[in-house]
Amino acid sequence: MSTETSGVDWAAALAEIEAEIAQLQATADVIRRRLGTTGGTTTPSAGPGGGGGGLRPNSFLKMSIPDATTKLLEMTQAKLSTQEVMDALVKGGLPPSKYNTVYSILSRREKNVGDIINMKGDWALAEWYPNHRPKAKGAAKETESAGTTEKKATA
Repeated sequence: MSTETSGVDWAAALAEIEAEIAQLQATADVIRRRLGTTGGTTTPSAGPGGGGGGLRPNSFLKMSIPDATTKLLEMTQAKLSTQEVMDALVKGGLPPSKYNTVYSILSRREKNVGDIINMKGDWALAEWYPNHRPKAKGAAKETESAGTTEKKATA
């Protein structure tokens, strides 16, 4: 039985299945971290550059922090804390960054682009939470300033 006679692209099918396995493994790794069972031999991707979770040492090469975070969230399909994002980005090939730097970059991405959102300290993709309303800081300030000018004008 050859691949030509069956009409199925077995290489593509295998690649798709391996991608799904990697995604499920990454989700399992996140759950293990949240349960506090990482370390030792329980997690195949515990060491730097570990093969588990679909996260390879070159997964995020030539990517910006926001783009790499988006890819990471798509891979894990789970909300991640800033520290978890930082650890995964380093494991995926980005140079280490300070906590405040990563948090600031992701916050700016949330405000300007809106594809990444912060939900009580964890980062997620906005498409997962279509009813999530970001804080409207700019709109609140505008209405406050408009209200004070109206009060001054009427006084």
